[in-house]
Amino acid sequence: MDRPTFNLDQLALVVQATRRGEALVVDHYRIPMLPSKHYPYEVATLVDMEPAERAPAALAHLVVYERPRPAGVEALYRVCLQDDAILSRARDGTNLGALLVYVLTHELVHVVRFQRAEQSFTAPRRARKREEDEVHHITMQLLEQARVPQVERLHELCGNPVRPALRVEGGSPARVRGGALVPHRR
Repeated sequence: MDRPTFNLDQLALVVQATRRGEALVVDHYRIPMLPSKHYPYEVATLVDMEPAERAPAALAHLVVYERPRPAGVEALYRVCLQDDAILSRARDGTNLGALLVYVLTHELVHVVRFQRAEQSFTAPRRARKREEDEVHHITMQLLEQARVPQVERLHELCGNPVRPALRVEGGSPARVRGGALVPHRR
């Protein structure tokens, strides 16, 4: 089954939204830059994803890969944008650029919080729900302060994310942990 994927213009919006989300998160957490050695992440779209990285009910899915390094295991966070879900949600009247800024900022807040051990992607279900509430709150606060267009509409459409992320050890799917962004339905 063919799923809609981002076209070249939309991929350019993904890049712009990533840079905007990085700037918001860097300013909020007072860190030098994203991505970095201390906050390693990458963004993937549907065409670059493995089947295990798909999260059909989510707008984005954070996958944590554990990479062996001489100094020990290192995490690599992969923000898996679900093109089809985002494009479908954007058809509801939301500006695609603003929606992408929300999604990417949300996931980058997770990256920083996980790396700083403010929350664990292996936390129990109840703690994951609290983490999602907190990250959603932080994200909305950052977008409101930055005067991101349509922020009220984003809150209405995105609501509180509740879908868990996928943790991958040694390159193969492992157990489900963490948080990913799921559209809120009223």
